[in-house]
Amino acid sequence: MHELQGPYHLDPFTPMRQGERLDRMSERDWLDERLSMGVKLGLDNCREILSRMGDPHLEFPSIHVAGTNGKGSLCVKLSAASSSSGNITGLFTSPHLVTVEERIRIDGRPVSPVLFDDLLEMVRQASEESPAISPTYFETTFLVAMLAFSISGVDRAIIETGMGGRLDATRLVDADLCMLTTISMDHSEFLGSTLEEIATEKAAIHRPGIKMIALQQTDPGVIGAIEEIGGEDLLWWPYIQASSNKWESYDPMVEAVSEFLGWKPRDTECVWPGRSPNFGEDWVEGVTTRLSAAHNAESLESDLNEIEVPTVVLFGMSKKADLRKALDPFMAEISMDHIFPKVVFTEPISGRNPAVTVEELSGIMEDYGIGYVPSKVEKDPLKAFEIAGSMARELDADLLVIGSVYLVGDLLKYVVERDELNLWEVLTAH
Repeated sequence: MHELQGPYHLDPFTPMRQGERLDRMSERDWLDERLSMGVKLGLDNCREILSRMGDPHLEFPSIHVAGTNGKGSLCVKLSAASSSSGNITGLFTSPHLVTVEERIRIDGRPVSPVLFDDLLEMVRQASEESPAISPTYFETTFLVAMLAFSISGVDRAIIETGMGGRLDATRLVDADLCMLTTISMDHSEFLGSTLEEIATEKAAIHRPGIKMIALQQTDPGVIGAIEEIGGEDLLWWPYIQASSNKWESYDPMVEAVSEFLGWKPRDTECVWPGRSPNFGEDWVEGVTTRLSAAHNAESLESDLNEIEVPTVVLFGMSKKADLRKALDPFMAEISMDHIFPKVVFTEPISGRNPAVTVEELSGIMEDYGIGYVPSKVEKDPLKAFEIAGSMARELDADLLVIGSVYLVGDLLKYVVERDELNLWEVLTAH
């Protein structure tokens, strides 16, 4: 187990002292500079920095999860099952909703800013050794997570890939089980222009001799790519949509993993902040509110198909290479005005990529020939949220926030401040 030298606060849940962040702006400024580097796939940088820090990622076994949609939900459920079985469990996911610390959880709770900054400085120093290395923002948070899990003495980690799998930094963890969720078109500018190419990248999290459980796929090319990589280690898992919502669809898979690893999880409530059902349902007085991080064609279609009652939609999305293709199911669904009487377009504030402008969204809507659906545009997502909530209340309808995890994060931060909630409690997953 790694140890920090000096008067550090090793409890990962120690709250930040008043004014402490001001003393540590240099580390955060360095981290923020990583944002300008964008996406850079490859393992060499992280492998070298981890080596300089003593290879903390090899001190605990990990379950490594890849896929286009659902991998975060599966990861948090696995984390809850592991923790409730008595294991100290690290959970690494991305992106974050409000604060970077939530990417790194121990037994469901985000690590404290104090510990995060201590470890961030260790990563910074290691990267600046000669020859200097410049890790990306994602790589930096992954490196911090590996140190956090090592120092906290986790028994196991649950690791969500950032993008793809073969060249994702998380490929370096010591996995004793790999898992694949759905495969669909997303990040094609990095992972390939066909489903088969994307499946090949994601399935490459497989390690020879290590079991890989994959959700059953329908595309023959995807199936062939996964089977070629997984070989005898591959176990197909039938995807059965739960009757109530897809959140529950992974429960049988988690139960199977628990049996495979000898876990005996107790019944425990699992919450995935900003994603799981009922989270945020009371954010608008008198209106049932649902939050969705769906942002690509597959997830948008899936979530919109679950709506059965009149629902006002608040929609915002970050720019992406396949924008029109991603919007196809959204535009098709909202044309059913008996279910979606009104749409409010807005622009997420945060995010790796800039937001699609409300003007562009409105224009695309007209191009699809469904300009008759009443819509309103409001760039400010906080104002748009209030407008959409008022519309839903007047129409006696529900409210759906969808299109971007960053939009959900913007609104979560707003509600926490509005209602004077404890952010760290709100961000606790289980």
